[in-house]
Amino acid sequence: MKILLTFSYFVLVTFIFTLNINFGHSKVVRKIRMKRSIYYTENIQNFFNSNIMRRFRNMMAKECPIDPDENLDVPQIVRRHGYPSETHILETEDGYLLKVHRIPGDRDGVKGKQAVLLQHGLLGSSADWVLNGNTTLAFYLADNGYDVWLSNARGNIYSRGHVSLPLSSPEYWNFSWHEIATKDLPTVLYHISNTTEKPGEIIYIGHSMGTTISYVLASTLPQVAKNLKVIISLAPTVYMTHLQSPVRYLAPFASDLAWITKYLGIKQFAPTNKLLILLSYQCEKSYGKAICRNLLYALGGFNQAETNMTMLPKITSHDPAGASTKTLLHYAQEIRDDGKFQQYDYGTEGNLEKYGTPTPPEYNLTNVKRPVYLVYAAADILTSYIDVERLAKNLTTLVGMYKVPSKNFGHVDFIFGIHAFEYVYKPVVQFLHNLTLEENLV
Repeated sequence: MKILLTFSYFVLVTFIFTLNINFGHSKVVRKIRMKRSIYYTENIQNFFNSNIMRRFRNMMAKECPIDPDENLDVPQIVRRHGYPSETHILETEDGYLLKVHRIPGDRDGVKGKQAVLLQHGLLGSSADWVLNGNTTLAFYLADNGYDVWLSNARGNIYSRGHVSLPLSSPEYWNFSWHEIATKDLPTVLYHISNTTEKPGEIIYIGHSMGTTISYVLASTLPQVAKNLKVIISLAPTVYMTHLQSPVRYLAPFASDLAWITKYLGIKQFAPTNKLLILLSYQCEKSYGKAICRNLLYALGGFNQAETNMTMLPKITSHDPAGASTKTLLHYAQEIRDDGKFQQYDYGTEGNLEKYGTPTPPEYNLTNVKRPVYLVYAAADILTSYIDVERLAKNLTTLVGMYKVPSKNFGHVDFIFGIHAFEYVYKPVVQFLHNLTLEENLV
């Protein structure tokens, strides 16, 4: 009843205001109209700022709890939370147009001193780092004096552009995470180094596929990797022998072009309804279609204990953000070939033409010369802790490992988990703080 009366009063005031500013055409009437217009404008402004309207907005917020971030893009979300925002559009050497978002300082206008690049995972975007309210990693880093950069891989909703190829062409979508690592990432790193004028000082934090591409870059392009100060991997996705994700169901068909065309599409990853039912089956048994038919949860797993259910509409409005079919197939090939961390398999003839060998070459992790810090979780169905331990043994520059202190924490929880701030973000920033202290002591 209070809401109805308040709203009725608002409508009445607005009607009187409209009536007075539109009545009459003579000079006298116009002067009266102007005075009344100013009077009513001031009164309406006062009305909107009154305790009555504040109570009205609070009551409506309780009745209709809609998070504005659900319908905003990344720069808008950043600004809504009080942070400065920039957008940079970069062109890769093969013509892809990437959109990189930047939070150059904190809410008080103090500029960040140390550049940090956050790289999203499979089917994600830069939005993943700013959706978890005021406890997101991007905002926490900005509050701690970092200059935060949020990259977007080719093919996602923010980086769907090319200087000559239309989105509808198969040529546009002919890329996997290898090209994201060797084309997109160098472009972004050089741009950040040139902009900040601090080469070799970029802190790299990746999640899921964002970790994959960091190891591809560091093992194949060591000169570019010199732009990095340290690589921090959240849910390191490199070896894929022991994963439990439904992604493994794609492995037997990784080289079957007819099957791929029919069920996945040869451009953007868009599985048919039948395949989506298969991929989401494991999740649906516990949580139902509404959640599990979203590819983010179908492939990465859904953890009710770590999920704020009121956030789901916001998350699903931003994710999945898009990826090429070839990107998923590259992972499927790894699973098929006993988890080998290798380049894309084009078949015997294609491999001979591209690589000069009948099988694709493996990435040599001993070439990784930048310091590496691994963060992993026991309940991650896409990144098994066994495979993470294997990765650790093959890295010669490992500076530390941190296991999330929870038996339930999963792959998606690194980004959207209720305890992501306590379990992941605070320890990561503490690691960076300790790293800086150690450097100052040297």
